[in-house]
Amino acid sequence: MRIKTPPQSGCSVPRMGSKYCVVCGAEAKCFHYDALTCNSCKIFFRRTLVFARNYVCMKDGRCPIKNINRKFCKYCRLAKCLAVGMNVNSIYIEDDHKRLVFQQNLTKPRTAVDYLGKSVQLVAPSAMALVSTFHQILDHLLNQENYCNRVRFSNVNPLKDGLQYKDITYFLNTPCCFENFKNLQTPSHWPIKTAPLSQDEYCNSLPYYRPWLFLNMVLAIEFGKNLNGFQSLPCKDQIQILRSVVATNRLFTEAYFSFKLNSDSVVFPNGIKALDLLKNVRTNLHVEVFKNILQPLIRYGISKKEYVLCKAIINLHAENPNISQESSKTLRVARQKYTDVLLRLCQNHHGDVEGAVRFGNLLGLIQSMQKFGEKFDQLRELYWMTAKNRPVCVLTQSLFHCKLV
Repeated sequence: MRIKTPPQSGCSVPRMGSKYCVVCGAEAKCFHYDALTCNSCKIFFRRTLVFARNYVCMKDGRCPIKNINRKFCKYCRLAKCLAVGMNVNSIYIEDDHKRLVFQQNLTKPRTAVDYLGKSVQLVAPSAMALVSTFHQILDHLLNQENYCNRVRFSNVNPLKDGLQYKDITYFLNTPCCFENFKNLQTPSHWPIKTAPLSQDEYCNSLPYYRPWLFLNMVLAIEFGKNLNGFQSLPCKDQIQILRSVVATNRLFTEAYFSFKLNSDSVVFPNGIKALDLLKNVRTNLHVEVFKNILQPLIRYGISKKEYVLCKAIINLHAENPNISQESSKTLRVARQKYTDVLLRLCQNHHGDVEGAVRFGNLLGLIQSMQKFGEKFDQLRELYWMTAKNRPVCVLTQSLFHCKLV
């Protein structure tokens, strides 16, 4: 089990003039659990709460806590930790089972402690909810991603269900477009060993064909529409947001799973590579979008938790001139929560300094994904200009206001 200081209680620079631990008076350089403390008091506070230790004071809770005697009375030391503002809700435990035990301990009735006349409840009634917020956000995102992943790697064909005839409002108003996803199975013939020679041959090869671009666009909408903050927006603003981010997140999804498969370019779940289908019409822009997009993922070795948080941050894009100021404010607040969780995740795994550096790198990766999304938009515009005899699904028409003539 690793228990690390979260961002808000990590080693931040002390306030001007603050040099000493507010618990025992020893030299202190960092804030731990929302208070300027020495490492000794930080470790004591963490271990006490994690292992649910109970202490008794022999002097009615009136022991002075100083550097030289801080180990004499653990009851009063803990009481002072709480009295000066050390935050139990900042404690993070990586091991799932031990984290659950810790949260269960927080809900048990505990005796209030008193330090020099200031009564402090050992654990606030709402502590469990506050401690688990970090994990609730991550668990929600991972559940959404697992749902989308289950659909992507299955035999589902959205065209057979008639989804190509549904507009964007249908997808936004339908809680789950693939209700039976738990029963879906991965086709036994995947990955395909011999791919068709061209996009046209692939489309006409029914045993092999999957409309990946359409399916991944639908799943990008499925992921985004269930994010906290997005759900409360007016429908017209939801559409504007999706219009600006759906290409980026669809590409991000394709790139991430291609990266996990150690592919050198975007590969679909059935084993067919996007560039192979485009070999007759391939341009440098196609190579940029479907091959070079993997480079940032390879460079940083992004984890699944980092990936879903980055996707959420991309979805909650507040700097959109076509939405209301109120919606922009809602998105900024929601996006900040996911950003805070990403920073905390990085620092939990890499330490305060290196975690902050990795956090900055991941924000840079998000910007890279957005640029690739813009390049894909260029490809889409090019397709609309040259493929005048090919139909465009209703979802694309309603989302991007396009009609081929």
